[in-house]
Amino acid sequence: MSPELKVAVGMSRKWDAYEAGREVARDTLDRLGKKPDFFLLFCTIHYRDHGGFKKFLKGIWEVLPEGTSLVGGTVTGFINPRGCFIRGAVAIAASSPEMDVSVGCGKNTKRNPEKAAKDCTGMIEKGLANSKHSERFLLNLVSGSMAIKIPGYGYRKVIDSSLISKSISRTVSISQYMLQRGFGREDEVFERVVKKLPDYHMILGTCIGSFKGITNYQFFNDSIMTNSIVALGMATDMNLDVCTTHGMKRTDIKFEITKLSKDSHIIKEINGKPAVPELYRLLNWPKNFLNEENIYERILYYPISLVKHGREVPVVMPFIFKDYLGIPCRADKGEAWIMTVSGKNLLKALEDNLNSFSSMQPEFGLFSACITILQALGNNVRKIREILLKYFKDKPFLMLFCAGEGTYSPKMGLSYANMSYNTAMFGYNRNEVKL
Repeated sequence: MSPELKVAVGMSRKWDAYEAGREVARDTLDRLGKKPDFFLLFCTIHYRDHGGFKKFLKGIWEVLPEGTSLVGGTVTGFINPRGCFIRGAVAIAASSPEMDVSVGCGKNTKRNPEKAAKDCTGMIEKGLANSKHSERFLLNLVSGSMAIKIPGYGYRKVIDSSLISKSISRTVSISQYMLQRGFGREDEVFERVVKKLPDYHMILGTCIGSFKGITNYQFFNDSIMTNSIVALGMATDMNLDVCTTHGMKRTDIKFEITKLSKDSHIIKEINGKPAVPELYRLLNWPKNFLNEENIYERILYYPISLVKHGREVPVVMPFIFKDYLGIPCRADKGEAWIMTVSGKNLLKALEDNLNSFSSMQPEFGLFSACITILQALGNNVRKIREILLKYFKDKPFLMLFCAGEGTYSPKMGLSYANMSYNTAMFGYNRNEVKL
């Protein structure tokens, strides 16, 4: 192992944006003890209303060395060695002679995923073009879905009007292009990034502000962005790998997706019938079982399983448009299943994920996990931290709660899912480590 590799996780729980920025930067640098090669920065949305993100980044850059490569964004919570938090700011930074880094960004992800991915990957490729390190990694942070404000309804997840629901189905693509509101299209951005950089190992985290999904932000050096992708590219001689796992199980309830909206984000018909009434029938739910107040309490435990890229893709159904189901990624017509999940299986999925890295002596780890896990586990989310502490011992790690996640490796291909754990592990081959 290289004694020169340094990795540190810092944080702040201050309410004021400027003070939190200064503290998270100082805490991270003090723990690192060196000038960082990169600085990954995340925070909860409340700083928007407690000084604003300009003040937040002002505090960061008053401490951070000029020229440091910085990317990040808003998340609903995070877990690090010091605890589990749904408010605050956190950063992870590293320094190593075995590492070259480059950062990239692309704008207008909802309007033009292709161009956003091309712009971002072009910056990454240019920045790492002369690196002699053999392994390549990319962290992708993409703007998530942003709800459309409906006249007379406001921002809602459940619409009971047929007229409004049909209007949403017809105009969602226009809203994405004109207003850049609606589905995040992060799966489309991610697929295009993979096509541009097929030799990289990758992890995806979708930025979110809150469960309401009204807005979210990305950070790129000293800029505050939205509707964007920001990415950290790394070339290194360390071993690295990625893995996606989830704790959901198929039930025996199987159905056929028979009609989709033009953009494939809205399931209109199941088994040749209006999707929501048919879903209620399959699950034996009474009429209007889901409403604005309880949808997340109930729907989280009954995700659906699609088949994409030859893999099972579990997705939550966060929007009910009268007879239609809105889902965060594009669906295909064909077979699907109702799935179910328990707290026990969610924790086992994390253990299975970590066990996939049995040949690696970890130096640090990055995780993107779904906000629905945070919601489903409640206070038991502390058990996630206990599992991570046992695995990493004194090594740093950071888990971020996002709104859509995924991984890619040249060997295993692309995975995208909800209610999942997505890990990027960095370390050394255990057989080469001298104790």
